[in-house]
Amino acid sequence: MMAPSACNRRPWEFVVVQKPEVLEQIMNVHPYTRMLETASLAIVVCGRPDLQEGICDGFWPQDCGAAIENLLLQATELGYGTCWCGCYPARNRAEELQKVLDVTSIPLAVVAVGKADEAPDARGFYDPSRVKWVR
Repeated sequence: MMAPSACNRRPWEFVVVQKPEVLEQIMNVHPYTRMLETASLAIVVCGRPDLQEGICDGFWPQDCGAAIENLLLQATELGYGTCWCGCYPARNRAEELQKVLDVTSIPLAVVAVGKADEAPDARGFYDPSRVKWVR
């Protein structure tokens, strides 16, 4: 919750799910969350565009993304494994998750949290062709 956000509006809420029946419902709605079968819990990060009216309107996806990244980094620091599974902008998926979680906010991502089964090497790499220097 310490992530930066446009106008410091903090347009997010977090739904922490441990109940096996609800985890199963999430897996049924979101085809890429099968790791929830063995995860300790899921944290669903939901956006609150209603909190960003005016000049800050529309920045909630970026703000929630910053909160998710902070969550992932802190979980890693604490020794947990995580997996970020996107929901929004897949509207059907987000709407179904709203029903499962009984929320009006917009589910942006499901983050699986648990003991990591593996420690894969990073897949990213520095690509200088994607950096433009303006000097």
